[in-house]
Amino acid sequence: MTQVHQLFQLQKLDTEIDDKKKRLGDVLRAQKEPPALVAARQRAETAAAELQKWQAQHQNLTLEVGSVTTKAKNSESRLYSGKVTNTKELADLQQEIDSLGRRKAVLEDEVLEALVMVEDAQTEKTAADEALATAAAQWEKTSAHLKTEQNELALNLHKLMQTRQNKAAAIDAASLEEYDQLRKQKHGLAVVGLQVNMCLGCRTTVSANKVKEVDEGLKVYCGGCGRLLAAL
Repeated sequence: MTQVHQLFQLQKLDTEIDDKKKRLGDVLRAQKEPPALVAARQRAETAAAELQKWQAQHQNLTLEVGSVTTKAKNSESRLYSGKVTNTKELADLQQEIDSLGRRKAVLEDEVLEALVMVEDAQTEKTAADEALATAAAQWEKTSAHLKTEQNELALNLHKLMQTRQNKAAAIDAASLEEYDQLRKQKHGLAVVGLQVNMCLGCRTTVSANKVKEVDEGLKVYCGGCGRLLAAL
């Protein structure tokens, strides 16, 4: 096996390593929670907070209705007890009872409104919780696949790196250094195949003399892209 052919095999290996590293990076980034799941969780949290707010409002209003009712009953008891004989005090008691009655009516309307809001908030919370459960289940399934692929990629990369180390050890240091430099300059692709008389790196036509030299295993560079040519 010529040195050029060894470099070509190394190039194929490096290309595969680069592809798997890129895919591994994509897989790792994909394991971040998707916007749909984040949005579903935020919706569920907002719905829970809204329900809690209206439940508290309904409870407070109900307690206030009870307090107003008790005050009104106490005032009525005094009014009709016969113990109060002062005309002004009797008038004040009646005025207070009327005022408490009006306040109770307002509060009862607010209680009904709050109850409607509680029911609406409960409906939204149920829908939000169901949507979150669906999104979470989908993400759990997707995440499991991604984690499996991550592990497979890591294992494959480990094996590929070991293989690369063995292949690189068989190439002389000067050629390997040149190859590494060329890879940096040519976006990771230093050695390309020659198909008949065409460079597969840039599709440039190669002269017959260069084709002959490539077939002989000599180091030949494409006049178009500057990459090392290797016979297929």
